[in-house]
Amino acid sequence: MRRVRLGIADFAVVVDDFGSMTIEPIVQKRYGGTLESIFGLLTRKGPLHERNHDIVNILSVFAHRYYFFVYHPYLEKFLPNACWMDSTWTRAPISMRSGIPSDLCSLRRSIFGNNSIDIKEKSTGRLLFEEVLNPFYVFQAGSVVLWSLENYYYYAACILLISASGIIQTLIETKRNTHKIKEMAHFSCPVRILRDGAWREADSEEMLPGDVFEVVSGLGTLPCDAVLLEGECIANESMLTGESVPVAKVPVDPSVFGKMRLASSTFGSDIAKHVLFSGTKLVRVKRASLGFGGSRWLSLEQSIPTGMPARATAMVLRTGFNTTKGALVRSILFPRPNKFKFYEDSFRFIGVLAVIACIGFVASFSNFLRLGITIDSIIIHALDLITIVVPPALPATMSIGVSFALSRLRKKQIYCISPTRINVCGKVNVMCFDKTGTLTEEGLDVHGFCTMDYDLCRFNEMQENPSELLASLAPPPMAPSSAFSSVGSTLTMGLSGGLADLDRSSSMIAAPRKVADPSKLNMMHALATCHAVKLVDGVYVGDPLDVKMFESTGWVLDENDDNNIDQLPVQGTAGNAFGSYMQSSDPASSPSSLDNIRSAKRMMPVPVVVRPPNSGRFTLDGAGSANVYEIGIIRTFDFSASLRRQAVISKRLGARYNEVYVKGAPESIRELCYSDTIPRDFDKMLLDYTNHGYRVIALAGKALKMSWPKLQKLKRDSVEQDLIFMGFLIFENKLKSTTTPVLDKLRGAQIRQIMCTGDNVLTAISVGRECSMIPKDMHVFVPRVVRRKENMPLSQSGCGSSSHRSGSTGSGVLDADEVLDGRIDMRAMVVWESVEDDLRVLDPYTLEPRISTLPVKERIVSSDTAETSEEMERQQQHYLSWLHNYTSTDMVLASSGNFCIAITGEVFRYMMDEGHDLTVERMLMRGAIYARMSPDEKAELVERLQAIGYCTGFCGDGANDCGALRAADIGLSLSEAEASVAAPFTSHSTDIQCVLDVISEGRAALVTSFSCFKFMAIYSIMQFTSVSFLYKFGGNLGDFQFLYIDMFIIVPLAVFMGRTPAFERIAPKRPTASLMSKKVMTSLFGHIFINSIIQAVLFYTVKSSSNYVPPAPRDQIDPNKLLVRTFENSALFLGSSYQYIISACVFSIGPPYRQSNLRNIGLVTTCVALVVYTSTLVARPNEWAIGFFELVDLSSSFKRMIVVWALINLVLCSLGEWWLFPLISPYFAKGFRIAKYLVRRHVLSIFWQQRPSSDYTKLASSAQLNRGNESRITTEHISGNGSPSETIGGNVEDGRILLTWEEIARKTETKPFKRILREMGIPAWY
Repeated sequence: MRRVRLGIADFAVVVDDFGSMTIEPIVQKRYGGTLESIFGLLTRKGPLHERNHDIVNILSVFAHRYYFFVYHPYLEKFLPNACWMDSTWTRAPISMRSGIPSDLCSLRRSIFGNNSIDIKEKSTGRLLFEEVLNPFYVFQAGSVVLWSLENYYYYAACILLISASGIIQTLIETKRNTHKIKEMAHFSCPVRILRDGAWREADSEEMLPGDVFEVVSGLGTLPCDAVLLEGECIANESMLTGESVPVAKVPVDPSVFGKMRLASSTFGSDIAKHVLFSGTKLVRVKRASLGFGGSRWLSLEQSIPTGMPARATAMVLRTGFNTTKGALVRSILFPRPNKFKFYEDSFRFIGVLAVIACIGFVASFSNFLRLGITIDSIIIHALDLITIVVPPALPATMSIGVSFALSRLRKKQIYCISPTRINVCGKVNVMCFDKTGTLTEEGLDVHGFCTMDYDLCRFNEMQENPSELLASLAPPPMAPSSAFSSVGSTLTMGLSGGLADLDRSSSMIAAPRKVADPSKLNMMHALATCHAVKLVDGVYVGDPLDVKMFESTGWVLDENDDNNIDQLPVQGTAGNAFGSYMQSSDPASSPSSLDNIRSAKRMMPVPVVVRPPNSGRFTLDGAGSANVYEIGIIRTFDFSASLRRQAVISKRLGARYNEVYVKGAPESIRELCYSDTIPRDFDKMLLDYTNHGYRVIALAGKALKMSWPKLQKLKRDSVEQDLIFMGFLIFENKLKSTTTPVLDKLRGAQIRQIMCTGDNVLTAISVGRECSMIPKDMHVFVPRVVRRKENMPLSQSGCGSSSHRSGSTGSGVLDADEVLDGRIDMRAMVVWESVEDDLRVLDPYTLEPRISTLPVKERIVSSDTAETSEEMERQQQHYLSWLHNYTSTDMVLASSGNFCIAITGEVFRYMMDEGHDLTVERMLMRGAIYARMSPDEKAELVERLQAIGYCTGFCGDGANDCGALRAADIGLSLSEAEASVAAPFTSHSTDIQCVLDVISEGRAALVTSFSCFKFMAIYSIMQFTSVSFLYKFGGNLGDFQFLYIDMFIIVPLAVFMGRTPAFERIAPKRPTASLMSKKVMTSLFGHIFINSIIQAVLFYTVKSSSNYVPPAPRDQIDPNKLLVRTFENSALFLGSSYQYIISACVFSIGPPYRQSNLRNIGLVTTCVALVVYTSTLVARPNEWAIGFFELVDLSSSFKRMIVVWALINLVLCSLGEWWLFPLISPYFAKGFRIAKYLVRRHVLSIFWQQRPSSDYTKLASSAQLNRGNESRITTEHISGNGSPSETIGGNVEDGRILLTWEEIARKTETKPFKRILREMGIPAWY
């Protein structure tokens, strides 16, 4: 095989992100289409776009892990077909409704293949061959051959039988799992596809990207990823997200295709609401919504007179393994390699054992030469030592603890799709929680609402029952159309000048506004219409907040029924209400009679109509006519996580204007409203409710006079502007009963807890205090962003480059020269203020607490905006100067560390993009609350915590948490699904008690894995020691002795060691995860030393027994035969039998990670039985046992000595494991660190003047930062002997100063977060 150009290559070498290398064959086939038909939108930009219409005759493709790559002849590289988009989707989106012509099908099928997720099952022969070639089984096969050559036939036959059983069991399990995944992945169904302008029946496997198909409820499960063109759907996406709440899908907007990135398996919420994902189930399908093609699409086929599409349609985006379901199946087939330290260290330790075996091989080789044994026998016997030192059963015993832990979790209805994560659970030291539905109840209760008193520009008293608003409902005004904009109209709240005459708060800047009419808006209308609730089988479904809000009104929701559409007459009858249809005409000329509406030539569908209960009493003419009071929801703008709001356009029957209502986060809504409609007590009321743990939603609205066609084309930005603030809707979100006890137990276990929510920061703080996540006496600091006006909003600004971040200190101290030179664009400044005490602030760079004489916002920062960069620069320099001169370190708070910070998503985004790395690290360490976080920011938070060394868990219940659940080391989804691909763990329970179960079982499994590994290691070394002693005179253990030790002592003990259940409580100290740690190595080598000494004593003292007979001389026996029936053999066999049992008892750890071993009936019974039988062999062996084990008759005194030394062995090993070894291991660790530092010190002393090592520096304090010119940190150069100086003065990068000698002597090699903990004085477990 030689290296050639890709264009003519036969094979491609693929290296993935984890370093795995695969050779894939390249297949060439005839094509005949254009370059653009292969790569679509990818090649329409750039220098080669002129060649888009070049014909490609030969197509070079290869597949790797079900990814398909196509060769680009001009770029000379293989590109994935997963990111293919038809260029017409962006150039001429109106044409996509026509589907693809038949002549393109064959070409497109050459690129994408069939729409199927077919997993290629390996044949039984291939699986068997690959399993037999496993290094573990190859080693066992070699061992069996070796033992057979040594005449250990019985032992070899047993191991061969066990290995064969293991291979067959693995083969059956692999076939069953593969078949199960194949059945789950493969799906096909009949569909109706539009080809060449005609609908035809086809199998879903024939679908291709660009195909238009009919979406019907009978479809059940979706066979592809598709974008909805016409109609509305409700889909259950629990298979993807773990969230059982159905999701509404609406027709796509052409602008979506410009933002769509098909290379990603998932989409943001603004795109996902238009996409039907493969594998999800359709709950309901309606054809109640027009697509963006409007009348042009309706003209493609005969539609009903109302202008409603004849069918719901969708266009195929992705097929096969390119779909979201395909990506999930691929992730199951090819999981991410586990980089847990335990697994890495296990292979290293096996390598150490192999080195020991090689040393034994060399030693025994020379000894056998001395004894005169032939070379071939020497090689066989010396190789036997390798099979002893590296036990064949070692890999199997390592998984015992995981198997039992999975079984116990399943009984608690906790399911795991990634068993290797069980051991990782034992190392979790920070747990992140979503708030709503996780810490608090899923269902929100409406606590009340606060409406506006526009006369006084303040809130009215809170009303608890929204039904009280029914009395305020009035007939729609019949005023002339000019009243809508008349300044002198009596509809402008009864004020001569309207709201313009009201006094303003001094903190508000009145913005000029158009005259608006608040009387045309109604709070009840907002509550009844501003939602995305759907009616499915008589049950309201949707976001729990929306459902609760609508149910609190007591109104009735009615949706279009497709079954009655075709029977709807063009000429309606009087007495019906909206009938879910509205005239397509200008509202200024809208008739008040429904007969006139019904007689319109064209009727436009109203997707949803709401009406109050007993709506007959609300008449339009006050005369008790049959015309009822109802509102049609004309258009809905779904909730956007980035915008934090939702909007609707509605219209009352008979009204001459439309009503726009917007609801969302108070901070977001406030920015959209006229400033003089914001009540003076806005901040006070918001602070009051959020501090008491309520969730506050703001509502605003406006009247809108616009025709139906224009409403359908209206952009969201145009709708959500120039609003009138209407009031607050307050929800009560109660804590779950188990939340506080669980968090208390986690705190007792010294596991850090973080709340990560999309709710208001003050509400999150209040809930944090209520559930004791934040102690009552802990100070909380929140950030306030001072922004440059032209860069608002901050979250939409571009991200800073890495070079930018490394050269500045972000929100903290900046280099004054860089600012003045214009090299840093001052976009914002973050001021950290205490929630409880205005006198306390945080240093913006080091985040150390400082105390001032006057509140910061009164003395320094009075406004949250700066007009220009110069103004921003002036404010920052003034603030830093004030911080240095008029504040001092709060020693009480700094020494106690009793404070935390609550971060908003806006500040989090800014700090991630612009903040200095050191400040970001400290922010991550102190952050207890992360509020207003988007789904992507939640995932980024988890990744950032992992980057500084935390083993991070995340517990959530919704689709918004999927990214964080997948990114976390331990993702736990609270879902009704038995197993969700959204997270490694899925719990049927809806409370967070399952977090304790997963962590405790993880710790038990991790400790069990360590115990079994140590037990197998000590067993192999003890057997190695016994055989080495016997090799000294040409002896060995017998065939049945090996068999008894391995099959009847080691295997039962190893199996039952893993059955001990997890401890009820989680201990503060986490179990170690490194086999190569000083604690594990000290324990292991300590036991090796003790057991080897005991064996040496038995080996040499047996020669002093009264009936001792020396082994036969080598010249009197076969020189190649090893002696078995000797006094030394019997002494070591019986003594080591006790040692194996003792090691199992000592290594089988109980509390604080597992329950007492006395509760493990299997282990206790096995140990007692083995001790009794071994004691019988020692004291009174029968003739059968003597012959079977090839024992000699030892003297009574020596038998007693074996028992005595076994008891001494038990005492020494117990004292060593539980007291001595843990006591001395830190000293070995310290000695190792000192030796390592001395080496580094001498190496560093050579290069220190050129570049100081950041490993031996620390973050400077704010006083040091502001010394001199307040922008440079200087330190003295290191003295000649290479030790750091204790004074500060000279240049060190990035605001760090050199450590003193004493600090270096105490410094340990730890994870980044532990270094930050030391620098910040935070408790080590935080």
